Amino acid sequence: MSSPVIVGSILIGADELVAELVRSRIPQMRDKSFGPCTALGVIRRGVLVGGVVFNRYSGFDVSLTAAFDAPGWALPGTVRAILAYPFIDLGCKRVSARTGKKNRKARKLLEDLGFVLEGVCRRGYDGFEDAMMYGLLKEDCRWLKGRKNGRRRTNTHAAA
Repeated sequence: MSSPVIVGSILIGADELVAELVRSRIPQMRDKSFGPCTALGVIRRGVLVGGVVFNRYSGFDVSLTAAFDAPGWALPGTVRAILAYPFIDLGCKRVSARTGKKNRKARKLLEDLGFVLEGVCRRGYDGFEDAMMYGLLKEDCRWLKGRKNGRRRTNTHAAA
């Protein structure tokens, strides 16, 4: 097993540490496990400020769960790196996320990132609160730098 590394602002290879941080910030997750997962941490000024856990990988879809202590973590390069993992590295066609109906900050963030509200599961978040189900398709992900529809952009104009 390789040692954790920081690439830009992303901590890679510390899945258990990052998953535990995310789990501890979400009350409904504190006594649960993510199961097999990959977790990417976000580092700001040398401090782990949050992370994203990817689990329930099906080959074409993966679930995303995130928690952050610091506002302003979502710099464009950080978001690109986080979303490149499921779409480029795993080859997923979509990323799924769910949050509680009352968590307006998370819902706004998901929508700002390009996720689309796809449905509501009544009392599906914790047995009491409705779960808001979001999805982001690869072809709709504007964060894949230099790519259109998940493929590298090419110059379509012939040289003169």
